[in-house]
Amino acid sequence: MAADEAKNQEEAGIPWTDDAQALLKKVPFFIRKNVEKEAEDYARSHGMARVEASVIVRIKASKSSEGAESSPSMDPPSPTPPAVPETAPSPPSRETVTVESTRTAESTPPKSSPSSSLREFASFVILRIDPEWRKVHPAEVGHGKKEFADVVRTFESQIASSSYSLVGLSGLGDVLLWRVGTNIGLLQEMTGKLLSTYLGRYLTVEKSYLGFLGESGARSPFLPRNSRFIHVRPLVRSKDWPQLPDFVREGSERERRKVAEGFSGVRMTMASSYGLDESDLLMIMESDSAETIVDLNQALQTTEENRYLHMTCRGLTGISRPLGDVLDMLGGV
Repeated sequence: MAADEAKNQEEAGIPWTDDAQALLKKVPFFIRKNVEKEAEDYARSHGMARVEASVIVRIKASKSSEGAESSPSMDPPSPTPPAVPETAPSPPSRETVTVESTRTAESTPPKSSPSSSLREFASFVILRIDPEWRKVHPAEVGHGKKEFADVVRTFESQIASSSYSLVGLSGLGDVLLWRVGTNIGLLQEMTGKLLSTYLGRYLTVEKSYLGFLGESGARSPFLPRNSRFIHVRPLVRSKDWPQLPDFVREGSERERRKVAEGFSGVRMTMASSYGLDESDLLMIMESDSAETIVDLNQALQTTEENRYLHMTCRGLTGISRPLGDVLDMLGGV
């Protein structure tokens, strides 16, 4: 009885969203308990108040082998049944400040991943709304928003998405979508379907960033944190950087990581863009304090590595909001 009560208290401490429970039911019964335990352990280790659908999505993706790049239909895609793991590893805990040095190839390109590794890519799309959208009939506005949100849900079993509002914060656009997936083709397909919606007719892609987060292997997949603010900055290194000795470059990168560790309120992630995008790196900062992000950016200006960065590359800051709220801020209601 005592064990049952303890179990009930533990489950009560980590509630599940309806979407997460629905995805869990699709997991084969013979590994469902393992996936359920891993999801709850992951939520606890990351300080999450509940188990969300994105946690199940990423865990299922980490246990499934990479398939061929195929285009999903508009009906919700059926995820590949995950392979039975030998053990159900508990996701490693992350510190509040996480500098993803082990996930990116900063001085050397990433090695070819084994078939069991999970290759993860970060995609940022900045969208601008046409002012004509605010003149559209309210019924059509509602239909456009729902259609747009439905496309995001269609891909949620394979792509983790987070939405941010840029309204009043950036001249580059109005909406920032951060997506993490293992298949670049699916990321592109999702963008195409979003732009094919009624709302998409009034959207323009102002900027798009793509970066390689790394190979996960047996560790838990990467998930955006539910922080209030995000700051994304593409980094372009000078031509002198590759000519530096390896120990100088490695020392500069260690210095940057050490500086970031002094800001406990920020998680900083580095994604390698060289060979994928026009930049060399993507610097991603997540925090509940915009002031702390500013302080960290200023501190990084004093590092040796900063001497080899083109200063024309500026970042942008967005506020995390549910997708429905982000779309409502575009007006036209």
